[in-house]
Amino acid sequence: MAALPSRPETGGRFAALDSLRGLAALVVVVNHCLNLFPVIGGPSGAVDPVLAGLLRSPLSLLWDGRGAVAVFFVLSGFVLALPWVRGSGPRYGAFVIRRFCRIYLPYAVAVAAAMGLATALAPLRPVAISLWFDTANWTEPVGLAAVADHVLMLGGHNTFDNAVWSLNHEMRLSLVFPLLLWPIRRFGWMGAALLAVGLYGAAGVITHFLGWHGVPAEVAATVRFAACFILGATLAGYADRLAAVPRRGLGWLALGAGLLLLWASREPAVMAAASGLLILSIILPGPVRAALLRPWPLALGRISYSLYLVHLPIILSAVHLLHAALPLPVIALGSGLLSLAVAFAFHRWVEAPANRLGRRLAAA
Repeated sequence: MAALPSRPETGGRFAALDSLRGLAALVVVVNHCLNLFPVIGGPSGAVDPVLAGLLRSPLSLLWDGRGAVAVFFVLSGFVLALPWVRGSGPRYGAFVIRRFCRIYLPYAVAVAAAMGLATALAPLRPVAISLWFDTANWTEPVGLAAVADHVLMLGGHNTFDNAVWSLNHEMRLSLVFPLLLWPIRRFGWMGAALLAVGLYGAAGVITHFLGWHGVPAEVAATVRFAACFILGATLAGYADRLAAVPRRGLGWLALGAGLLLLWASREPAVMAAASGLLILSIILPGPVRAALLRPWPLALGRISYSLYLVHLPIILSAVHLLHAALPLPVIALGSGLLSLAVAFAFHRWVEAPANRLGRRLAAA
């Protein structure tokens, strides 16, 4: 294969990073499908030693939902910062309009649909599927408090489509992202490191003095996840130079190190560093980037946000409707595949129009 250009898409985007986002979304889908089973979603009870070893093996990366979300956050910081570090960042008003249409409008449609499905299918609720299914999904009626919480993205009632918890932090951090970016642009990696450590410490102070639940916990989590955005933005500052590095084997090294860290630790800071290494493996020229520029991972990347939004209501609906007629493994596999098909439709009819609307409003 001929050498790939440093910027494989018009406008200087690293298209292979879309594929990484798509793979991370697919990992979240697999995670939620497997959470239907008590051995993953709890309570597991006694576990066969062979299965226990499998659950602790590197194969667990295939359903590591927390690691996938860390990738989302670091990747968002990278993608958002790239225009600014190249000197072509948008004005703040245009930036906020585009982010609002990009994140909030599809989110609102997906949550409204999830609330409708939960209301319609609640009487069919099965019992004792798994602890995760029984306690984290569709556990409250649609009421004014829940609707207001979702409209304001407060994060206190994420039982209808609980995957959207990360979008609350994504939206908040998007609103202040230019402020986070200033010390990075002004002082480089040193400014980024000081800001990230300071924010991480501030999150600890908030939870220590104000508690680990409710509004303080939400605020602390947003402050902590800001460090992921900062790491991604710092990588963006060096992206074009890294993309021109001649040693093509470095991509494999960064990929291996990132996957190893992601498997070895559940500490948020370590998962953020691992996510940064995965992104680095794609920025660097070589076979990792080439593999993710193939048609199917790029197609998965295009629908990644839609897939993230729609898969959980589909999985939950399938279990409610079919638990008495089909084995749970069949339901899990079928609903996961159906989620991919629905995501393509949702992208075409909801997400893509919302993005076009954002571009038109921002231009105006």
